[in-house]
Amino acid sequence: MNTSPAVDRTVRAVATIGPLLFFGVATIEGLLRAGYDPLAQPISALAIGPRGWIQQLNFLVLAASFFSFAVVVRTRLRPGAAAVAAPAVLVLMTVGVLIAGAFTMDPIGAAHTLEGRLHGAAGFLVFPWMPVLALILARRFRRDPRWRPLSTYSLATGLFCLAMVIFFIAFVGPPDAGPRPLSWAVGLVQRILLLPFLMWVSLVARRASTVGASESNAAAGAPSLAVTSQ
Repeated sequence: MNTSPAVDRTVRAVATIGPLLFFGVATIEGLLRAGYDPLAQPISALAIGPRGWIQQLNFLVLAASFFSFAVVVRTRLRPGAAAVAAPAVLVLMTVGVLIAGAFTMDPIGAAHTLEGRLHGAAGFLVFPWMPVLALILARRFRRDPRWRPLSTYSLATGLFCLAMVIFFIAFVGPPDAGPRPLSWAVGLVQRILLLPFLMWVSLVARRASTVGASESNAAAGAPSLAVTSQ
């Protein structure tokens, strides 16, 4: 995929800054929102009420970040299997975030609505795929000299996210899922899962700037490392 340098920089900037911007806005909004408990309530609960439009826009920021990251991965990892699988996972996650933003969750304890069920279903397009994405890229990074410095970090991120997803299902559960040992900590556990993953996305997207510079030097005639495809 050939794009102008300005477009390429913009896409990488969105993929780099967007994930942490999403988390920062959600954190600040949670602190400012009267009656909101970030330990007990998920980030999605910020979309409820008159100020909900702020979190709905914040979901758009995250969706744009994931899609931009898909473009970064696609352009920087070609050729290789991960250049197809990883962007496909990110597009799926982008769709999930867009659905989550379009349909507001039901307030905790309220009767279930179609809108709330659609919001809940969107989570299955996002959270379970976080470890999948990180582990796919960890495998590719291990085989690619340009990305090898991020291989161990990506593997650790993937395993951590996998453990947290399993922990969440077993001990926390989504809002109104029924009694669980840590049902009171939905927001806390969600944030513990999200922050390391979003930081990883940001750092990998930032690394793409260095990889891009290396490719430019190679194109100009500088020696370059061979890329091992999967």
